Amino acid sequence: MRALWHDSWGSGRGPAVRLAPEARIAAGAALFAASLAAPAGTGRGIALIAFVATAWTAACGMPLRAVKSFALLGAAMFLPYFLLVPLLTGAGTPGPSGQGGFLSALAAPWDVVLHGFAGLFLTAATVTSLSASDFRRGVLALPLPRLVTGVVIQIVHQTAVLFAETGSVAAAIAVRSGSGRAGTVLRVLASVPRVWLPRIIHRADRVSAAMELRGYAETDLRVMGPTKPRAADAAAIGAAVGLLALAAAIRWDWIR
Repeated sequence: MRALWHDSWGSGRGPAVRLAPEARIAAGAALFAASLAAPAGTGRGIALIAFVATAWTAACGMPLRAVKSFALLGAAMFLPYFLLVPLLTGAGTPGPSGQGGFLSALAAPWDVVLHGFAGLFLTAATVTSLSASDFRRGVLALPLPRLVTGVVIQIVHQTAVLFAETGSVAAAIAVRSGSGRAGTVLRVLASVPRVWLPRIIHRADRVSAAMELRGYAETDLRVMGPTKPRAADAAAIGAAVGLLALAAAIRWDWIR
């Protein structure tokens, strides 16, 4: 992937960027739930999943290079599930035309692939609509316990640092011919936990000390950078919740 996960934060330029950060997070979460709730085995469910993923990706203004990168990532993660179809065909019950076994075997991988692609793009689109500061403000504005918000914010903010640390270790190993012969590779793999893990723990200790020094546990983070709710925010969240209700209605066949 050319567009790494931490490089995608705040790269979106769509109309959804003008919403409050908490509205973007809440709407993205509701649309993610709607994509999971919609059944992948019916035409209405497939249409709803495709509409939700496409509309939110466009609304967030996800860059084209990020779309291509996450599409390749999704293909690598989910398309191999179709390789299970020949193994599952014999377990299905053939219909009158003899196709029942194949169709029943195809249903499970198709469900995983469609929901997986939709969830990946909905999450990535939400990420591109938020900068690091927007994410922090949005999470703090949500009705979540203070401990949860603090942990989530630090996990997300430190992800880029962990990627960089891992990349540095990998580059150092490659420079020292750690990717050569099989025996060398095995020795390197065995020693990686003794090198990488202590560095990560040391960095976590430094972050914890810095947070304590700055009074992170004593200051009410919710009063820092508050935002006022607007009609557009309520409309976006309402539309997302409405699509979630529609997905539930399609799944449980409440719509005739």
